[in-house]
Parts: sequence; C-alpha cells; structure tokens
Amino acid sequence: MTSLGQELKKERESRNISLDEMASSTKIVGRYLVALEEDRLDTMPGGFFVKGIIRSYARYLGLDENAILEKYREAGFLEEPPVSQFEESPEAAPEEKSRVALWAVVAAAIIILIVALIFLLRPRQPSPGAPPTQVATALPQAQPSTSPAAQKPDAALSEKPASESASQPASEPAAQPPSAPAAQPSQAEWKGLTMDISFQEETWLQIYADGNFKLGGLFPAGQTARVQAAKEILLYVGNAGGMTFLLNGSPAKILGRSGEVRNNVLINLENYKDFLQPREPPGPSG
Repeated sequence: MTSLGQELKKERESRNISLDEMASSTKIVGRYLVALEEDRLDTMPGGFFVKGIIRSYARYLGLDENAILEKYREAGFLEEPPVSQFEESPEAAPEEKSRVALWAVVAAAIIILIVALIFLLRPRQPSPGAPPTQVATALPQAQPSTSPAAQKPDAALSEKPASESASQPASEPAAQPPSAPAAQPSQAEWKGLTMDISFQEETWLQIYADGNFKLGGLFPAGQTARVQAAKEILLYVGNAGGMTFLLNGSPAKILGRSGEVRNNVLINLENYKDFLQPREPPGPSG
C-alpha cells in the first residue's frame, strides 16, 4: 500500500520537480523534505513545525493543503486540532464556561466604550443654516480696542522683536502666528511594537501582527527580518534558541533553548517589557 509520503513524492516527480528546486523555493531544508516523503515525521521538531512543512509542500505542488493535512490526521501522524475556546463542548468545565462568558461581556463593554469615544471626540459639523463666510466677513470690520486690557499684548506674542511689531499698521490687529504643519511620526515616535529579528541558526518561524499573517518560513542563519504591529505580535517558533530580537530597539530575552518549539508566544503593548532583558545598573561615576 502506498504511504502518504510516497504519494507526495509521486505528485512531485509527476511535475518534474526536484528536491533541490522545492527546497530553494519553499525555504525548507532538503533533509526535512526527504523525511516527509519517507514518512519519518518523528525526526522533525514539533507538530506545528511538521504541519507547516506539509502545507508548504502541498501548496508548492498546487494540492489542497487542508485535504493533505486531514489525511495525515486520519493516519495518526498529527494531533487533532484543539476545540475553539469559544465553542462549548459537553466536557467543558463550569469554570471555563464562566470565563468565556466574562470575556464576552468585557469585549462588548470595550467595543461600546470605543464607539462612544469616537462619537464624542469627532469634530462638530457646522449648522446647515450658518453662512459659510460669517467669520471671514467679521474680521475686517473689527476695530482695535482702546481699553488697557486690549492694549496688553497676548502672552504668546509678547516676546516678538520690537522691529517686527513696529512694522505692522496700528489700525490692524496683530496677526496670529500660522500653525505648524503636522509632522509625520518618525520611528522614535512610533507607539506600537517593532520587532527586529536576527537568525543565528536555521529557524522555522511564523508571525501574526494584529491578527494578520506577516511572516513565515524556514530562515537560514545570518538572515534578518522586521515586523511592526499596532497592538500585538503572535509568534510560532520551531527553534527558540536559533534567533534573537529587539523590541522597540531594546534587546529581548531568548525565547528558549536551541531546538525548542514555542507556540502562541503573545507580545503586546501591556506585556512587551516583560520580554526585555534587564538593564544593567550604571557603574560608579569617576
């Protein structure tokens, strides 16, 4: 009986695709492709890592990757996908149901609060009946006041040079300084999360930024990558000790040992400082 790995190999050979060509295009090491075709999945580090290789292999051949994964699950090579935390199951504990309900209430309250803030903070629109030139026509008709309070310069303009003030006609009010154009936010002003990654060893990595897929594949040693997110970054790592990274420009802790698999590593604006390396205290002065 033909094994699953042999079926994949026949599909590859029927398309006249070599292992070297596939390894170069999918960034998967050749020995892992050979292990997949020989049904030696136990030599690969971690179930999530194996699923990623199967998906990349099937996608490159134009096969239905979900159907291929289902065949591997039915054959017992892969674990069954976990039940979603938002779906109730007969075995769910009462504490788990209460926790899900509490999170649903909290999420609804947050959404209502955000909508209310947007409504309150948005600019007020002028009344449809108000003439559009009302303010513009009123300014030229204004006469300078002779009261002491009106003659006292505004605090924001009191430091102007005497020569500049003397050059303006006495019958006209002093011009207000023009507002500065809005500056574009620089990297230093970025309020989200920036992750700069350096790979010291061959590492399989998949990253989601704010729920959207951003980066994935098998990266060789010496390669670098950058990912930015407004709120959170989710990582799946096949070799936790094979990479180092900076968070918003500060060195972060190593995620694990070499060869260790880490899933669902969530970094957000609230906890990202927990991932940073502790700063060394300053040395004695002098």
